[in-house]
Amino acid sequence: MSSVKRKCFTIEEKSAILHRLEAGESNATLAKEFGVSHSTISTIKKNADKIEPLFNANILKCKRIRTSPHEQVDKALLQWFKLQRDRGIPVNGPLLQEKANFFARQLDMQNFTCSMSWINRFKVRYNIISGKIAGESLSVQQSDVID
Repeated sequence: MSSVKRKCFTIEEKSAILHRLEAGESNATLAKEFGVSHSTISTIKKNADKIEPLFNANILKCKRIRTSPHEQVDKALLQWFKLQRDRGIPVNGPLLQEKANFFARQLDMQNFTCSMSWINRFKVRYNIISGKIAGESLSVQQSDVID
């Protein structure tokens, strides 16, 4: 049995490895530093087109990306959530659940019933944390802002 322990990198770590590869560091050097085989570094490089969008979307701590089987509801709910956040409207779990069920009905999905566990996984997927929405930026009208 092998004594090598599996290593699972976060999106943030994978992105850092990609940036170092782009800067010219060798695959073997990075493999030795991180204690993995060179094929692991090569696989990260091969999946760069999947890693970079996640990094840019601020999904950093995830090690495995799990998608929802109900992509359309996911996308609609995320778009609605971002709109509410931009307006400074607080959104809680039951409201998200109600809206997810609403979008599922609008998309004619009979096999979808939103549960709190689905909402919790949705929040983890999109790095959504609960908290008070506060700050000066919410009290300023966009027309008052000078570029």
